[in-house]
Amino acid sequence: MTKTTWLRPNLLGDLRAEADAKMLQRAFLETSDYRTLIETSDKVVVVGRRGTGKSALSLSLLKYWERVKTTQAIELAPEEHQIISVRPVIALFGTTFSMVRAGSKLLWRYALMMELATLLLRQKYSDNHPLLREHASRWTRFGPTVFDRVRCILRMATEQASTAEERIGNLPILLDLTKIEQALTESWEGDNTLAVLLFDRLDEGYQPDNVGVGFVDGLVQAAIDVKTRFPFARPVVFLRDNIFRAVEKLDPDYSRNIEGHVLRIHWSESALFDFATKRLKVAFDLREESSQRIWNTCTADDLKDFSGFVKCLQQTLYRPRDLLSLLNDSFYVAAGQEQRTHIAVADILATAQHISDHRLSDLQKEYDAIIPGLGAYMSVFRGHDPERPVQEIADAIECLLIGGSEDSRVQQDFLILEDTKSAVRSLYSVGFVGVRDTTSGKFVFCHDGRAPDREFTVGDRVLVHPCYWMALNCTRDHLTSQEAEDIYDEYDIEVSSETPTIRRAKISALIAQLDAIPLGSEGDAQFEQWCYKAIRICFAKGLRNVELKANKLARQRRDVVATNFGERNVWRRIYEDYQARQVVFEIKNYEGISAADYQQVISYLSGEYGRIAFIVTRDDSVDLRAHRDVEWVRDIHAEHRKLIIKLTGKYFTSLLYKLRNPERHEDVDDALHKILDTYVRLYLAGQTKGEAAEAKHRQRKERRALMRAKKAAAEESVSAMKFEVSK
Repeated sequence: MTKTTWLRPNLLGDLRAEADAKMLQRAFLETSDYRTLIETSDKVVVVGRRGTGKSALSLSLLKYWERVKTTQAIELAPEEHQIISVRPVIALFGTTFSMVRAGSKLLWRYALMMELATLLLRQKYSDNHPLLREHASRWTRFGPTVFDRVRCILRMATEQASTAEERIGNLPILLDLTKIEQALTESWEGDNTLAVLLFDRLDEGYQPDNVGVGFVDGLVQAAIDVKTRFPFARPVVFLRDNIFRAVEKLDPDYSRNIEGHVLRIHWSESALFDFATKRLKVAFDLREESSQRIWNTCTADDLKDFSGFVKCLQQTLYRPRDLLSLLNDSFYVAAGQEQRTHIAVADILATAQHISDHRLSDLQKEYDAIIPGLGAYMSVFRGHDPERPVQEIADAIECLLIGGSEDSRVQQDFLILEDTKSAVRSLYSVGFVGVRDTTSGKFVFCHDGRAPDREFTVGDRVLVHPCYWMALNCTRDHLTSQEAEDIYDEYDIEVSSETPTIRRAKISALIAQLDAIPLGSEGDAQFEQWCYKAIRICFAKGLRNVELKANKLARQRRDVVATNFGERNVWRRIYEDYQARQVVFEIKNYEGISAADYQQVISYLSGEYGRIAFIVTRDDSVDLRAHRDVEWVRDIHAEHRKLIIKLTGKYFTSLLYKLRNPERHEDVDDALHKILDTYVRLYLAGQTKGEAAEAKHRQRKERRALMRAKKAAAEESVSAMKFEVSK
């Protein structure tokens, strides 16, 4: 190899970029799957996992068919915004899978025939069928891409119908499907041209709901119909594995209509070996022809020969993209550290470690704002076997929850999730762990940041995603090719910044419990327990060791007591101003506070309990009433220098609602600051909020009256001056 190999080789990148397209053209490996698609016409759907080369295959097939004189080929690959813009229109067919599939199939059948008609009219003018020309002309006017045209034609064809059923029923008539099919067959008769339509990147903007899956299933069904009805047509649909599995799951006619038309992309170890060495040959401008010689030229020590290549593969998921990423970075490490022109096992392991560390760090950064406890939950897997029973994981997380966290955001997350199974479900929802499917025996991963659609049982087994094994120092560091093939880890949708539904569901459930608690003695215990949970969650940032009935055997039995370390924000203010190391919450499951209630709480305040306490009632508002509550609070403060603050169950529900989004955890402190300010500025001065509002209103009126008087005086003065000047 020449000295230029010290530069980072361009082994991996966007295949649609000019430089990488050239690399693909020079180094593309004609696999058996590629030859099958060229030489046979019975495979309409091509399925592959992420990183298995679907786009590279589509692009290479397009280049091949463009060189064949008797073939016209086009690639139909949508952008994300095009799929997103089509969704609302497709929803006109309803929300059930069967309805969306039925309408989409008709729509796609028309779209495919219009693309065929457009190709036909490009090469010859058809006088025999003006209907075909009319439809094709309108079709091309609707936009530059097939997805723009689909959206426009569907809106036009459904604007008169009022129901989804009516829209589906009218579609074949309004679009002249039968007449167009006949016209297309007759116009193409005697022409030996093959029309190839390649659909790629359908995962752009895809969502795994009835609309998303039905839309794709309609395309698949229409493509199979067109291939069957028109011998001159060759549609090929490239689907990612997760989308195809959704179609397989929801379509009741899958085995009859789709299964026989599917080609699944598979990479064997030997095929990946040839794939990698062909890339290396082009990147390093090598003259060797044998794959093993090329590999040995670029490697050293134990990495040589096919057995060394297998060691390299074990640090990947046996996919071309993973392999190229690993090799690319390994050569970069070797060239940067020692300016070596070959790589060794140490470079592969160092690169794999770096990639794993980077991915784990990215995962934590991605979800830190919405799952603050994620890093802590993942720590229970460090140094262990990556595959473990779910009960064992739950027990480890239980110890973690009991121990708590010094980080207030993490502690709050612990308290919200509350049970270990919810923590495991959070790890599953972000793709950190997968669960073994009892039917197939394969591990299934979820990567969309939402709550999984299944509950975990005692017999379940979970597996940490292999890309995190090295970062966590797991006792296993590689997969076999069969294990890698058996991992379903596709993304269902783009990761979003929305709060995961696990957290929302937990908080919403706690909020809903309040309305079910009866007032009075019947619901005392329930309301105390509810307040205990709410206090722990809302004030996790400043309070620790929150206990319910902490001194139940004492004469003065305080309902809820928490330790205030005075570390930050509002709780530091409370400690500095009122010396409350132990904060008391007295729980009253009724509306209205009596003078006796205030006296009871006053008796609690001495020593470590400082000069402030909280009473939690079932009132609608935290505001104090005039001529009663305000006078009691003011007199207690004047006589005892102690402050009793009223809170309510509804006040806590408002705080909990804010905490559905973890990024708003500061709002709780701000809300409590405002209440303290209200007591200091208004109530201790003998005013209510209503009286303060009236006073502000009077002041505004007085200011406006003064301004009007000044303006009138100024105008009168100007008028007088003008009069003097006129004289």
